Amino acid sequence: MPLWTYADWITYSDADLSAKLTRLRLHIQEVSQRVAAVEGRTHKMTEANQDYLQALLKREKELAEEVVPRGRRRNIGEFSRG
Repeated sequence: MPLWTYADWITYSDADLSAKLTRLRLHIQEVSQRVAAVEGRTHKMTEANQDYLQALLKREKELAEEVVPRGRRRNIGEFSRG
């Protein structure tokens, strides 16, 4: 059994950024769960795990910007009547 189920997010084509972002988010979730389970017993996060998780979160933000460009985002509070 592989260590990470969703680590293949990086192999997804840039032609389908939504699928790549979804897979990355699933990988972040599984990494977070594993880190919490393993390191929760020691009450400390190793620097390597923290760096890896931070790198994944940074890439998630970058991909999200590519999927929905900043200028096209709408706040949920925005509402216009026709």
